[in-house]
Amino acid sequence: MGQIWLERLLRWNAKIQKLLVGRYARMDELNNTLMKASLVLLLLNLFLPTSIAFWIAVALLVWINYRFFSKRIYPRSNENTRYVLRIQQLKKKFETTKIKLKERKIYTYFKCPTCKQQLRVPKGKGKIKVTCSTCKEQFNKIV
Repeated sequence: MGQIWLERLLRWNAKIQKLLVGRYARMDELNNTLMKASLVLLLLNLFLPTSIAFWIAVALLVWINYRFFSKRIYPRSNENTRYVLRIQQLKKKFETTKIKLKERKIYTYFKCPTCKQQLRVPKGKGKIKVTCSTCKEQFNKIV
């Protein structure tokens, strides 16, 4: 009896492997985020009087399946790469904003008028001559 179930399981596993040959078949960062968002929306749907959250969650699940079973491997990989880069940019922007907020009493932040490079000078120095580290432009600033 146990041998029959093992054979069926192995046949089923072979069919699944045959189905996934040549397909993207990855749960990458984008698919994981979409899955988490759909689960949150499904939980949110329990408390909302409308079913909009449910249909958005279903659309996300359809998109996950489309990406998972897609035979266009390189475009799916590029989508994931663009998503990861965008998330890294957002994290970097958040960290710099956090640092600026933490140091707001010590430093003044401004941009170079020529190259738009972010510059930092100590507060309370009065009128100073600033040299941009990138373009070497010199200008006066009151801090």
